[in-house]
Amino acid sequence: MESLSHYENQFIKADALISDGNISDAKEMLEEILSQYPDFGKAHNHLGWIYYNKLSNYDKGIYHYKLAMKFEPKYPAPYLNYTYLLIDIGRYGEAKDHVNFTMKNLENVDHSSYNSELGRMAEYENEYIAAYNYYKLAKKNALNPNFIDNMNANMKRVKDKMSIFEKLKLKFN
Repeated sequence: MESLSHYENQFIKADALISDGNISDAKEMLEEILSQYPDFGKAHNHLGWIYYNKLSNYDKGIYHYKLAMKFEPKYPAPYLNYTYLLIDIGRYGEAKDHVNFTMKNLENVDHSSYNSELGRMAEYENEYIAAYNYYKLAKKNALNPNFIDNMNANMKRVKDKMSIFEKLKLKFN
């Protein structure tokens, strides 16, 4: 068995392959890493991302994200990726529980991203005032100008969906 540092280097190469769009080779490399080090959490995260985003295999994506969080509990990527997946498949209750757990327990959590996702769920559920407030909170904590522009667009879109009564309620809150 080769040393862990060899597989860490392989992981870096797999990450670069994903960035370059060479998903097939990255997947093979990640599977090889996990065959030798099944508790390599970051490799699970990346494999979960491939199953979710490139292969639309949500069950395998969930499986690998959960393992990533188990084996690398301080690595933030699988927490947010798992949130995206749960929302995209409509499992809002689980996603909300996961977001609340993550925001309470993960150090240096990106509150802006999680509030944005809470806003997305509220918008999908036609809870426009809640969505607006989550997007506003996400914007408040954000530093990235593109993210702030997206939150402004989200707030405008949600406001456009509101009834006149919801807009009045929003104005007086």
